[in-house]
Parts: sequence; structure tokens; C-alpha cells
Amino acid sequence: MVATESTESTEPTEKKATGQVAQGHGSEHTGLHRRLTSAQVSMIGLSGALGTGLFLGSGSTISLAGPGTVISYILAGTLALGIVWALAEMVSVHPVPGGHGAIAGAYLGRLGGFVARWNFGIQSFVAVGAEVVATATYLQHWFPGLSLGAGTVLCSLFVVGLNLATVRLYGTSEYWFSMIKVVSIVVFILLGLSLIFFGWPSSNPPTGAHNLIAYGGLFPNGFTGVLLAACIAVFSFGGIENSSAGAAESEHPERDIPRAARNMIWRLLIFYILAVGVIVTMQPWTQTAASGSTLESSPFVKALDSAGIHAAGHIMNAILIAAALSAANGCLYASSRMFHSLALDGMAPAFAGKTSHSGAPRGAVIFASIGMVAASLIAIFSAKVAFGYLMGAVILAILITWIVVFLTHIRFRAVRKATGLGIPKAHLWGAPFTAWFGIAACLAVFISLYWLMPNVWIAGPPYLLILFGAYWLARRFGNIPPAVKPEELPRIG
Repeated sequence: MVATESTESTEPTEKKATGQVAQGHGSEHTGLHRRLTSAQVSMIGLSGALGTGLFLGSGSTISLAGPGTVISYILAGTLALGIVWALAEMVSVHPVPGGHGAIAGAYLGRLGGFVARWNFGIQSFVAVGAEVVATATYLQHWFPGLSLGAGTVLCSLFVVGLNLATVRLYGTSEYWFSMIKVVSIVVFILLGLSLIFFGWPSSNPPTGAHNLIAYGGLFPNGFTGVLLAACIAVFSFGGIENSSAGAAESEHPERDIPRAARNMIWRLLIFYILAVGVIVTMQPWTQTAASGSTLESSPFVKALDSAGIHAAGHIMNAILIAAALSAANGCLYASSRMFHSLALDGMAPAFAGKTSHSGAPRGAVIFASIGMVAASLIAIFSAKVAFGYLMGAVILAILITWIVVFLTHIRFRAVRKATGLGIPKAHLWGAPFTAWFGIAACLAVFISLYWLMPNVWIAGPPYLLILFGAYWLARRFGNIPPAVKPEELPRIG
């Protein structure tokens, strides 16, 4: 069975609960248009994972593992690789609104679908709040008189405006945002390699491999430090799930999603590994270790400063602004599409299920923006305490999302085997064993955060209680429809 959709001006409408698309007209628009190209789908996923986690947060991992951080990113990237391919396999077969959340509802039942979609929606819009506050902080580097509140509002309006526009405009803007980040990292890597192997003829000799072994060796804190750093590095890859939310708006999901998976994960691994490798080789890792969350604490800024590039702060400030806006843009997109899917299934306000004539789910964007405003206000007025708890909830949400993805994939494979459909062309290698291993790894990461990030444990239990309590209340007093059966989902192949 192959699901086909028109990309002409006829407005598609989607059947509730299944996300199935049919042709029709009406005063209420609930259909998403297929307007995203393969490159744009790839960049949407890339934008979520290639952001401040690398440019600013990599110092935290370096402080734990030293030069061994390269191994930490390889380990974390391997887990992310499993998520990417599990998602690619499922959403290329079922390119429905809500991506993996809607698929979880079909394969794991109503509870699974509710938890998957609301958790991912919350994860994304809280992350947007963090990113717009971060962007406002970077703007203060150039405009000291700009208050954090005013900067946050300006950045929020910009990101919301892009998401309220046409899907094509959103995809184009995200493509160029991500391109800026990619080009910046490539330039940094090439510059770093030239300093390592050739040096600056007029100033510094080549650094060589001296810094890798002169300060405690490759593993100054032992392999335990490498494993702990890998737990932190996992969250640098958070956001790769965003591409699954774009499946329903991809022109050719059966082709674009697997292609995006291939391109995205290898780009991430290469960029992270090479960039971090250059950082720990250019200067002693003890100097690179994070000392805060300011612009000057960025390992990239420190590395450029050590090379005698005095404009490093201004260069990296521009890149950090682009990175944060791109991540905010992608997360708001993913959050709004998830709320749109929830509205179609009667689990979110009905207005979030409607789309404009251009195919943009503006009601869902506005709904997701409310959470962004709330998260931004918390970050602004209670940054020292509440923001840490807020980010703890985001980190926990990422782990929940990844575990649900693997559980859904296990059930997805079992159903296909039982019905004789076989394994899709684009698939997760070694399943279901790799999926079970991924779940175990996520649980191990969560346990390790007891020592690394206590805020996760403080925020975790209340967050889970609220999430499951909301489902109980919705079941008791609301109108959650029966779970969609897997065979009722639109299917390609």
C-alpha cells in the first residue's frame, strides 16, 4: 500500500486519529502540505543537535575526560545513530503528522502515544525557551544596554514569525541557519588543523600532538571519566528527533527520511569528533575545561584566543546567535507539529489541529509559543534555581523520548514480522537487540546523572507524576479516542 498526496493548491485534510490525508475542501484546514525537500528535512534534524551543546557545552565533557572526550562523543554518537535509524525506519513507512509520537500511539496504545507526544512537545518548547534566552544573552555581548527580557522577546517574535509563515519559508530559513553553523565548524576545523600541523609562520609553531599527552595523557581521569563525559555528550545529540516531525511535510518521505538520516548522523559525528579533537589538540585540555556558561567560556573561543585570533569573541558570538536561533527555530517547529498531531487525536485544544491555506499549523505554533514564553520568563526571573530545574526536566524528557522511540521500534518490528511485511529497506541494523541495548544505555545514563546533574533527579519524579497524572485525568474526564491500530496508519511499503 502506498499513500500518495497532492502538492497542488487543493487543501488536504487529515482524518482524526490516523493522520491519514485525503483530498477535500472545507472551512477548517487540518492538513499539512508536503513542501520540505530532502536537504531541508536533513537540516531540521541537524539544527536541533548542532547548536549550543557543541559550541558552548562541550567544555563540560572536556573537563571530565580530557583528550578522551573524542571517545565520549563516539559512544554518544553511536547511541544517537540507533535513534536516527529507528526513526528513519518507522517514519518512512508511516509519514504521519506527529512523527514518532503518532506511531507510538498506534504501536504502544493510548498511554504510549499520549506520553510520547506530550513529552516530546514539552521537551521541544521548553528547549525553545532556553535557546531564546541564550540568544538574548549573546546579544548583550554587542548591546550591553539591552535587557535580557527585551532581547528574549525580540528573539521569540523572530522565531515565532518564521514558524507562522509558510512551510517552505521555514524550511529555507532553517536550511541557511544550519548552513551557517556547518560552514563555521568546517572553517574552524580547517583553521585548527593548519595550526596543529603548520602553525602560524609569524607567531606560533605547530602544536603537534604535545597537548594530547602532556597533561595526564589521553585519559587523565581514566576510562570512568570517558564514560561520564559520554553521558553528558548524549545531550549534545538531543534534537535529532526533529526530522521525524517533518515526515508529513516531506515531498518524498520514503526517500527523504532515510537520506536525511544517512547525511545527518555522519555529519554530526564528523563535526563533533573533528571539532572536539581539534580543540583538545590546539591547547591543554585543562585550559579548555568549562568555567561557566558565558561566551568567553566557549572552548571554541578559548582555542581561537590561544591561536592569537583576537576577534574570536565577536566571530563566535555571531555563530552562537545563529546556532541558538536555529535550534529554537527547529524545536518550535517540532513542538508545534506534535501539538498539531495531538489536536487531531483530541488530546490538545482543537484550534491546534487547524492549518492555514499555506499549510502552516498556526494554531499549534501559537500553542507551543505559550510554553516558550513561560519557559523564557522562568529562565529570566529565576535563572539561578528554576532554570536548572527546567533544564533538568528537558534532559529527562530527552531520555524518555529516546526510550519510547526504541520501545516503539521493537513493537513495530514485531507487528511487521507477524503480518509478513518484512524489514523495510531503510532499517535499524541488529534490531531488536540494538533497540534493547539502546534502552539499557539510556537507563544507565539516567542513573549516572545522579552524580553529574542532580537537577535531573530533583525534577524527574515530579515531571513523571504530572505527565502520567495528566493522562489519568484526560482518560477520566476527557475524551481520548481509542488507539489507532497499526494497520490503520497510512503506510508506504
